[in-house]
Amino acid sequence: MRAAMEELLGWQGISRSPQLAQLLRYIVEKTLAGDEAAIKAYSIAVDVFGRPQSFDPQADPIVRVQARRLRTLLEQFYVTGASRCDVQIHLPLGRYVPEFARVALTSQSVSPPDPALLDGAPKPRRRPHGLIDAAYGMAFTLIGVGLAFVIFQWLASNAGQAPNSQPDFPSVSVGAFSNLTGQAVLDDDVAAVGVQLAAALGKFDTFNVVASGGAVITGVVQEQLGRFVVNAILTPPQGDGIAWSTSIIAMKGVRDTEALEQATILLAAQLASPTGPLHAPGRAWLKQQAALPDQPQIYTCLLRYMAWRDTRQLADADSGTACFDRVLKTDPENAYAIASGASLRAWRVQYFAGPGDDITAQLRAEAEVAAHAVALRPGSSFVREQQALVFAWQAAITAAVAAAQKAVELNPASSDASALLGVLRWLNGEYETGRLLGERAITEVSSAPPWYYMTRAFDAMREQRYFDAIDAALALAQGDDELGPVIVLAAAPRIGRTDLIDLYRPILLANAHLQSAGIMPRITAVFRPEGLANRVREGLTLAGIPPNALVAPFNADGTPK
Repeated sequence: MRAAMEELLGWQGISRSPQLAQLLRYIVEKTLAGDEAAIKAYSIAVDVFGRPQSFDPQADPIVRVQARRLRTLLEQFYVTGASRCDVQIHLPLGRYVPEFARVALTSQSVSPPDPALLDGAPKPRRRPHGLIDAAYGMAFTLIGVGLAFVIFQWLASNAGQAPNSQPDFPSVSVGAFSNLTGQAVLDDDVAAVGVQLAAALGKFDTFNVVASGGAVITGVVQEQLGRFVVNAILTPPQGDGIAWSTSIIAMKGVRDTEALEQATILLAAQLASPTGPLHAPGRAWLKQQAALPDQPQIYTCLLRYMAWRDTRQLADADSGTACFDRVLKTDPENAYAIASGASLRAWRVQYFAGPGDDITAQLRAEAEVAAHAVALRPGSSFVREQQALVFAWQAAITAAVAAAQKAVELNPASSDASALLGVLRWLNGEYETGRLLGERAITEVSSAPPWYYMTRAFDAMREQRYFDAIDAALALAQGDDELGPVIVLAAAPRIGRTDLIDLYRPILLANAHLQSAGIMPRITAVFRPEGLANRVREGLTLAGIPPNALVAPFNADGTPK
């Protein structure tokens, strides 16, 4: 058991977070010492996270948040097949006491699960790769909706493809969903899941829904504790093994039909997410490319755009813009290239904007370009989303909200559209609506991109929930080198996190874009709610940021330029 723990502690996913590593060691050692009764939220907060004796688990969610992160990482580690131990460590939902499971390390090959095993029958124990055979039973619940996600590397579909040949839009067909609830009256409702899923997936622009061929999504519907559970698997085009699996627990307290419809939307959101399984082969291919193809296909450029949106790096933005420009040379009326190119160029303008720059005027031409793309594809949620982003960079918040709202209406399963609308509504002063939309987007997908956490970080900071603000801002900082670090540093002194102050203060002062205008002028160009701006300014002052660096250009040591 300790060997299993040390294996996990040596894995980068956990080792890069000292707090998670300490939490894992604490709960395992306590359990092995027979002291499970002492593993409570209070003792973890005090012993692991250094909270004071006055710690209140209801007011400070640090233990729940970190336990959720650890639970997710444990599941991710084992489904990759990286483990070489015959014991696995799992953290059950709703508990902090770990469980240990012995597995047989064999060379057994992967095969699709037997549907008969999905009806509650015992599942065989196998090596971690063999867990795919029991994929329907593996799940970890995400916030609010009990989503479960087991992601496997789906690269077999590219096995026969030349390394530099470009992938095309992925294709998926929807197979049958079986009724395993034991209630024949639900046969029609369950059969409708496949039809509704195909219709929901058909509203996405970045892959093709086909009658046959491509990857195949199938599943079953069960009933557990009065709630429907939709179990689904994605089979690769070759039909060999399982590319991906998920379990979705449907809503409670609504009609059967409505519960299944909502579960279907969530399933579509997971499948179609830019970080989801349909784009996994394409994104893996993209990472292997040293340069853009001379004649890129539009899907290649959209993959580049997805990479930029995760990291917000200038090099990715420039590469994406160049890619779309090459597509437009041969296909000048391609709405996806027109809209995405306008969005990237608009972001670049605001990225380099200085004090006093009239961004509204500078981006007027890009707004017209985005409007042309909408005219070409008025029914495209993706194109409307890009138009909303152009308006957002232009600081035309009302127009941005309207465009994002239209994107959500056109495709309710688009978590990207929901996340964007949440940010925009929050920035427009609709705090509760924006917060709910942001949380919905995070919970819909099992690997939410960093920018999804923007609304959560803003909202927590404004409401002085500093522990939550730091947790969300740390996630945001993985794809945003300004807003994420600023909120982490502004919240840290409020709760005595000197470690974060020491880490992020030099990072903030070394940021060239913040240096060019002063921290607050750059930040308030993005968010204008006065309450949030005041909290940030006060927190940065407490963190030791020089007053002049808050309002005017400065050097890396904080002195005025």
